[in-house]
Amino acid sequence: MTYEQLEYFVITAKHLNFSEAAKELYITQPAISHQISALERELGTRLFTRSTRRVLLTKSGELFLEDAKRMLDMMERARERIYLADDSSELSLHIAYLLAPCQSFLPSLVRQFRHRHPQVNITLTRMDAHNISDALPQEKHDLFFSVSRDFDTQNEYASRTLFTDTFCLICADDHPCATSSRIDFDKIASETFFMLDPEIGPFMAKQTLQVCRAHHFQPHDIRYLDSMDEVLFCTEAGLGVTILPSKNQIFYPSSLVYLPLDGPHAQMTVGVAWLQRSENPAISWFLQMLDETECEGKSPV
Repeated sequence: MTYEQLEYFVITAKHLNFSEAAKELYITQPAISHQISALERELGTRLFTRSTRRVLLTKSGELFLEDAKRMLDMMERARERIYLADDSSELSLHIAYLLAPCQSFLPSLVRQFRHRHPQVNITLTRMDAHNISDALPQEKHDLFFSVSRDFDTQNEYASRTLFTDTFCLICADDHPCATSSRIDFDKIASETFFMLDPEIGPFMAKQTLQVCRAHHFQPHDIRYLDSMDEVLFCTEAGLGVTILPSKNQIFYPSSLVYLPLDGPHAQMTVGVAWLQRSENPAISWFLQMLDETECEGKSPV
């Protein structure tokens, strides 16, 4: 089974006409017929039914078509990787990311990409919201993974949403809210409220307060902490409550109870942005891998 046989089969299946396929491939019709007949003999089945009027795919041909397309794609990628591996100039991919929303999926994506494209040198740069806003116009990074709203005003960049997360009221498992069907926000307002320091996580702090206002309460006693794990640690110790996105429970497994909130600010979308005019092929390879992950039903998160 050769590359040419697979290509001839896919092109002929597209046109369902040997003459049209021959024109696209710039070869003679007998050459196509010979290669497809050889492919049919190797597979032990007919791929097309031929008559004087038309050409149709058999049931076997329909089943084999998708496999043939995948094999051609894999062979093209293999050729591309070999070519780049032999090239003396190495490619690089500079990725900037916001830690809190990205730590649940970005490491595995980067690891998968490195297996597929070992010739690409990857640089990961952790940034906070202020850094990302400053870095986007400088165009020094190839990909940005952050909260989607960071990309709204960046006309030089294309972007796409990866997932949406929901903010939750988080409390210890013996807190009254843990077993209540309704959250009493008046009582919550009087409790110690743990938050990430706005200097460290400005977006998270701002969004948390917006969620509070949407539910018509203002915490009276806010304690700012330097890290997400400290916020959750003190909350699990029963010293107060907090509001954070639900995906924190993936990376901070604990006995904490996460109560989803609703309202206009209770959701956060995370996305990826890339410079549209960049000629770095590693960018399109990474985006293609994201597409394949979604098509295969494997969420990037």
